[in-house]
This record gives sequence, structure tokens and C-alpha cells, in this order.
Amino acid sequence: MEYTELAGSLIIENEKILLLYREDEGYWEVPGGKVEGEESPTEAAVREAREEIGVELELRKPFYTGEFEHDGTLFLWHCYLAETSEEPELKEEKFGKLEWFNGSELDELDLAPNLEMVLPALRKLGRK
Repeated sequence: MEYTELAGSLIIENEKILLLYREDEGYWEVPGGKVEGEESPTEAAVREAREEIGVELELRKPFYTGEFEHDGTLFLWHCYLAETSEEPELKEEKFGKLEWFNGSELDELDLAPNLEMVLPALRKLGRK
């Protein structure tokens, strides 16, 4: 079965997780998107963060790789724990908000399907 390969970054600062609200989909997600052409998932994660929130990332380590299905399409998602010394700000119109959340707040949000899969781990990362 064919799948679409995605890569994203989980940015945590002061025990809060950075999420972007995607207006057209109606859910919160991490910075990320499709792996293009010959780029690696790590290269895609760094590029997407630059395009979406205007920061250069340092990927610390892999967080999760797994498959999920959404609207009849199979995706392979690579997510990395990442850091930046820069202040993220929205750069693309598809996002309406950029906010930091602690783990206990995540249950109140409409999360992207890939984040729903890893919600227990996200709650632990964003403690307080």
C-alpha cells in the first residue's frame, strides 16, 4: 500500500508544547509537512519549521515514527524532539494560531490524527 511520508517537530519549552491551529482542518498540529523529493525526513522537519514558523531547528532525537490513516490516505509520520533559540511566529496563512500548551491542556483540544496517536506521551512531555 502506498503512503504519504510526513515529518514534524515537537518543540517543548518550559514544559509546554508548541502547537499550530490549522484553520482549514479544524485541529491543532505540530510544525511539519510532506517529505519532498530526495530530502530525508529530518531535512523535511527542519525545512517545514522554517517555512511555517520562521525558525531554525536543532533536532535532538526521534520521538515517534508510525503509520496513521486520515480521510482514506495512509501516512507515515516521523516526529522529532527539537529545540530552537528563536521565537516562533506564524508564516503561513493556513494557520490561525500558535500557542504553547502543557500536557493537562491537551485533552481539551481538537488534535491532528497523528497527535491523537501519541497523546499519552505528549501529556508526559508537557507536564505541569
